[in-house]
Amino acid sequence: MKKTAMIFLCGLAVLSMMTGCSGSAGDGANENLGTVTLAEYKGVKVNVPVPEVTDEEVDLRVQSALRANPEEVEVDRAAAEGDVVNIDFKGIHEGEAFEGGSGEGQDLELGSSTMIDGFEDGIIGMKKGETKDLNLTFPEDYRESFLAGQEVVFEIKVNAVKEKKDAVLDDAFIQRISDYSTVAEYEDSIRSSLLKQKEDSANLQIQQSVLQSVLDNSQFKLSKNALSKRYNARLKQYEEQAKMYGMSLTQMAQANGMDVPALKESIYASVEDDARSQLALDTIAAQEGITLTEEDKEEFAGLSGMTAEDAANMYGQETMDTMALNYKIMKFLSDNAVNEAGEAPAEAEAAK
Repeated sequence: MKKTAMIFLCGLAVLSMMTGCSGSAGDGANENLGTVTLAEYKGVKVNVPVPEVTDEEVDLRVQSALRANPEEVEVDRAAAEGDVVNIDFKGIHEGEAFEGGSGEGQDLELGSSTMIDGFEDGIIGMKKGETKDLNLTFPEDYRESFLAGQEVVFEIKVNAVKEKKDAVLDDAFIQRISDYSTVAEYEDSIRSSLLKQKEDSANLQIQQSVLQSVLDNSQFKLSKNALSKRYNARLKQYEEQAKMYGMSLTQMAQANGMDVPALKESIYASVEDDARSQLALDTIAAQEGITLTEEDKEEFAGLSGMTAEDAANMYGQETMDTMALNYKIMKFLSDNAVNEAGEAPAEAEAAK
């Protein structure tokens, strides 16, 4: 993709990576993109390393979890910066407790800047069981306007002072930070998660490689009328996005190191690329009888944690259906590829 592709993002990222935003404005169910004589799309040879997860990669995740979740050990001394204190507090404004200004049994890390200026500093030096009144002033730009710039009193009681210490990797630690019971279970979950990420990435590489091979070896005769419509729609999208950021098209082009004619040339080239991709995918679907089901829509929307209905509301039903069908076709291409580096992820899963 050219540099300008960074400016305009369409639909779900996973599909834009595979088809170059082919679901963008200008598409239509009955759009005539032209004709294509397809190259072979089954049995296309690719070379994508078979995913595997090393012990070192698992250990890096474990060590990261240890650093992010230190032990908190209660100590019998004055609180210092970096300690975690458990406190009760009540905020008083003009003699009355104000909404949102009180709490009981709240943990607070001193030095985290979670509270307004002076609150955490005022607790430093206090011990368990001690109380103190802090006379503080809310900042002028505080989000609650009725408190902005106002003087208040916080009544503080320290229930416990806890010191942070390096966590120890054992079953108790795993139970504290996760739903797993043992270190082995936790490490297995990390390994499975990393492997799934790598398998998804490998499948995407296979899909991209197969599609690019098909595009490079097929013969296209694109409809100039369809390209013109798509180009005008895409250019309008760029112009609207430039306005959204308070820019002109000229400024957008300059921000990407080019002038307007070069930007328009880049946009037209991307439209041509998208049209070739979509025409190839549509033709493969027609030849293989690949159609879209409600289950396919739900699966595709689920990639972004949405339902099919949510995705349709966000992108429009036609665009959503195009993206979901493209995703299904790309999976077909991946399933029928020959990975010379070894078994494709899909084949390995089937073998298991």
